Amino acid sequence: MKQIMILFSMVFIFTVFICSGCKSPGLPTGKGYTNLCQNYVGHDGSKLVDSWGQPGRTFDAADHKKVYVYVETRDEYTLNPLAHSALIEYPPRIDPRKGRAGETEGNVTGQSVSSMDYCITYFEVGKDNKVLRAYWKGDCKSLEKKEQ
Repeated sequence: MKQIMILFSMVFIFTVFICSGCKSPGLPTGKGYTNLCQNYVGHDGSKLVDSWGQPGRTFDAADHKKVYVYVETRDEYTLNPLAHSALIEYPPRIDPRKGRAGETEGNVTGQSVSSMDYCITYFEVGKDNKVLRAYWKGDCKSLEKKEQ
């Protein structure tokens, strides 16, 4: 009887899997992270701060723009580039020699570098407090938007 129940359970799970369309959940990607950043471009900077929290650092850029810098590290032992200003490269250089041309969508440009232990993201905010563009570099990933 126990074997019949196990067999029935396995057949049921297999049937549910087949009937679900075999669509497995997507994995986070650099393209997904570009999509995520694009959600804030053109919107008020307060929406960004409400969602992401206060930036780790801000600085002034050309044309009276502000730059908000966010860093996410893999763990507490990873070197935080904001603690060492020499490691901040703005805008980040997208190096085609790394094997990846970079991700660009709208006003967001980034490059996945899986060997980096952190993800650094820069948002340019104009005088009117609107997010104008974003740059990112590093081990930055998010789920991709589903195509409609």
